[in-house]
Amino acid sequence: MAYLQFHGKQYSVPAEGLSIGCYDGAALRLPGDDASVRAVVALAADGSAVIRRDATDALILLNGVRLGVEPSPILHGDKVEMAGNELRYGDDNVGGSTQFVSSAQVAEMARAKGAAPAKPTLARGGRLVSLTDGREYAVPDDGITIGREVGNDIVIPSSEVSRKHAELVPMPGGYLLTDRSTNGMFVNGVRVAQTQVLGRGDVLKLGPEEFRFYADTAKPAPVSPLPGVVPAPPVAPPVAPTPASLAAPTPPVSAEPVTAPAPARPAPVQPAVPEVRIEPAGRTPLATLEIINEGPLKGTKFEIHSALTNVGRGAHNDVVLADESISDSHAKIQRRDGGWFIVDQGSTNGTYVGGRRVQGEQHVTGAPDVRFGGIKMTFRPRVTAGDEGGGTRAIAAVSADQLRTPAAPKPAAVAEGKKKGCAAVVAFMMALSIAGASLLAVLLTSGR
Repeated sequence: MAYLQFHGKQYSVPAEGLSIGCYDGAALRLPGDDASVRAVVALAADGSAVIRRDATDALILLNGVRLGVEPSPILHGDKVEMAGNELRYGDDNVGGSTQFVSSAQVAEMARAKGAAPAKPTLARGGRLVSLTDGREYAVPDDGITIGREVGNDIVIPSSEVSRKHAELVPMPGGYLLTDRSTNGMFVNGVRVAQTQVLGRGDVLKLGPEEFRFYADTAKPAPVSPLPGVVPAPPVAPPVAPTPASLAAPTPPVSAEPVTAPAPARPAPVQPAVPEVRIEPAGRTPLATLEIINEGPLKGTKFEIHSALTNVGRGAHNDVVLADESISDSHAKIQRRDGGWFIVDQGSTNGTYVGGRRVQGEQHVTGAPDVRFGGIKMTFRPRVTAGDEGGGTRAIAAVSADQLRTPAAPKPAAVAEGKKKGCAAVVAFMMALSIAGASLLAVLLTSGR
């Protein structure tokens, strides 16, 4: 049975759909008097559910992302936000049953010893991004829970996942992941031994789902010497003598004072340019971004490998543009069933698609020019034969040897006029030969 949970009460979703909103007559009446806040949750023939806006200007968030014009699939555990109210969608058919196993308190686990993460983070800016559908989940100050039960912050409808599978909380020095499950969980392919401090970019696997962890990067603290201890000068490694050095005489030691060499001039300071960071590419990208601004960064490409990519000046973004015109969290690039969308994150200098400023979100078609603040780029999604509206063109294969070896020139065609001219000359020469032979015969006969 599909239902929406609101204030601890469950509202079943009938076959004709469940209307929600701040207006009289809604099957699920929410607090408030804004009649434009309305939506409908409907069921398909296969039991899947979708949610759609019931008014063109309705502001409805699904897992923190604003709903567009088209209906959006809604899954077990998804969070719906309307007029400041939070609802949860659930489906008893995917509930399953797994035994809950308790563990020690978070404070005790924080003191547990473990290997330091490869990329340590601060205890802020934490978020999990689903590698399945690109959904993003921020980690608040009180932490986040993951499990099969609807009350969790991230719900995974699988019998392999416990009701409360894992918990992620900020702590001094980063974020602590606690495994509370029966079947366990994995970080970067290695099973978690009850607790683990996460590093930026770690991949978490819970049952069939995978998430990538992001947070603000921690800068390594400089190592200061102990008080009263003078660091020893570096000692050069000994050099083994060679036969030539043994045979060469030792130069006499001069008693004259040695003049210290003049200090080297400092290198000229180069003008600062906007810093960019490109994530390493390990597979075929879903799309690319290329900077087309005139300057030293022109032609710089970013590969997009996730269904959700964050763009901004902050180090927590996937595409980092360290430019003054870029906001800390500037925009999102998201791939959905209906194609690619660019979502502005309330940036100061705006996000533009095809020269028009994005108000909320904008559906991207083709390969348009996009601009984040003062950085202009070209967005090119990867087009495959199965994409709607796309197409492919077959190109015959050509070997490298064929490209290197020039083709032999074809004999030039002889013009028709030149052919006729050549025939006339040949006939004239034959006539002269015959006339000459006849004259020679006459002369020989008369001489006799």
